[in-house]
Amino acid sequence: MTKTYVLAVEPMEDESFQPFGELWYATKQSSDHRIISPTTYDHDGKSTVEVIWQPKSSLRFYQLERHFGVTQSFVQLSGGTSVVCVAAPTDPDNLYDIPSPEDVRAFLIDPSVGFSFRRGTWHSLDRYILNDVGATFLILNSNPNPTQLVNYQTGQGFLSKDLDVDHNPKVLKYNNISEIEFEIEGV
Repeated sequence: MTKTYVLAVEPMEDESFQPFGELWYATKQSSDHRIISPTTYDHDGKSTVEVIWQPKSSLRFYQLERHFGVTQSFVQLSGGTSVVCVAAPTDPDNLYDIPSPEDVRAFLIDPSVGFSFRRGTWHSLDRYILNDVGATFLILNSNPNPTQLVNYQTGQGFLSKDLDVDHNPKVLKYNNISEIEFEIEGV
């Protein structure tokens, strides 16, 4: 029998999002000169910049992933109100140290603010669109992109040397999880 963890959506603000990463916006403004606000974006390998179209889908999911070589970052370019789900980084040297389902949180994305995950932050594979057919996001990533995925429904996962390229990822079996899913509470 599937156990569902319902995630209440909360605002994505500096303080609440701090354990998972940082928000990108102009921290200072002037009426007479340009001000550059630095970010902590960082990556191993080659930096990649791509555009992702995210169609509206179910508000249920059962997988989280984390990236070891990049502070993966997103900026919404268009589309509806969106949510991303996250959990704090766990020990990167212990592939079986995964987030407890109770630690997963849902954040409402402010389309005027970008966001960047800390290395190792667990996050939903998708952004979940609440009130439109979809949304477009700019994604800053790395190549190669070492990634770990956990499937809370099957209790399995993998460690990939390079996401979407590694055809022989290391298969992982998690003993104490299965038949778990997450549902984003309607906003």
